[in-house]
Amino acid sequence: TATPHKGDPENFRLFLSLLDRDVYGDVKSLEEAMRRQSAPFYLRRVKEALVTFPDPETGEVKKLFTNRDVRTTKFELDGDEFDFYDALTRYVEDQSIKAAAAENVQANILSFQMAMLQRRFASSMYAVRRSLERMRDKRKRILEDPEKYRQEQIDRKLPDDYDDLTEEEQVKFMASAEDCVFAIDPAALREEIQRLDKLVDQARSLEKREIESKLKKLRQVLNEQQIFSDPRMKLLIFTEHKDTLHYLAADGRDGRPLGKLREWGLTVTQIHGGLPIGDRDTPNTRIYAEREFREDCQVLVATEAAGEGINLQFCWLMINYDIPWNPVRLEQRMGRIHRYGQQNDCLIFNFAAVNTREG
Repeated sequence: TATPHKGDPENFRLFLSLLDRDVYGDVKSLEEAMRRQSAPFYLRRVKEALVTFPDPETGEVKKLFTNRDVRTTKFELDGDEFDFYDALTRYVEDQSIKAAAAENVQANILSFQMAMLQRRFASSMYAVRRSLERMRDKRKRILEDPEKYRQEQIDRKLPDDYDDLTEEEQVKFMASAEDCVFAIDPAALREEIQRLDKLVDQARSLEKREIESKLKKLRQVLNEQQIFSDPRMKLLIFTEHKDTLHYLAADGRDGRPLGKLREWGLTVTQIHGGLPIGDRDTPNTRIYAEREFREDCQVLVATEAAGEGINLQFCWLMINYDIPWNPVRLEQRMGRIHRYGQQNDCLIFNFAAVNTREG
């Protein structure tokens, strides 16, 4: 199981009771065993070690799960791309220093906003550029009406655990966090807007020149796995960020540029938190997209909305285009294809930029 300890001792005790109903009668006995480090011995197994009961006649056992090969796919930023990363990092550090000195809720949200900027850069140039544009535009609106901004800040607070939020709650909070500024002093705001303008221009220039190292690595992996030459192959790509999903998979109908995978000639569908569960016959739902992937499309690009409840054992190739902070979510992603009923060994690539903090 990938179920983590959620901080609730009674919940944890009930979970352990699935292994042995009588071993811990109450929370107190569990806490005492943990304090003394005298808990019973439990044998840990990974899925690949599980087998069937022996055949009554032959004694033969069969594996329940195929093997899983997980590879770290490394790439490096260089040239203008690294210069942009360096400029973004300096901006993040400068804003974080200001936030650390303030020690209030607004400063905490600003610190979170800065951390998310680099997390979005680790996802895609498009994702971080969209965040920078929204931040710049909000600061321009604050210059026009600072009193309205003051009123908006009254009830704003950080969530207890960002990773425990649903995907749609995360999107909503991120939009709110991108609106947060350290100070509404006009001179400081104008200076920050100029800085954000430069970062946006750098990012947009890099996108137009199509020199993003990560995207090049993606194309290399797809070529090596013969995706372009074998239309029967299925590929699942996970990303944390909806902007990156659009960057890879957009169909061009809503004013966004055509997604890179579609530009490359692949058939693509998508699952994200904005889609309802739905059913197999209702377009623009998660279950419909699952069917579309199974029957018609070669690639499914998904956010964490597909991390649970979607069964894709007909696909054995997966790419984690960005890596979640919570390792449990990474395991849940891999469990979409590495599950009971999978007939092939699973091959999974985790992308990481080795010369960045995030990598």
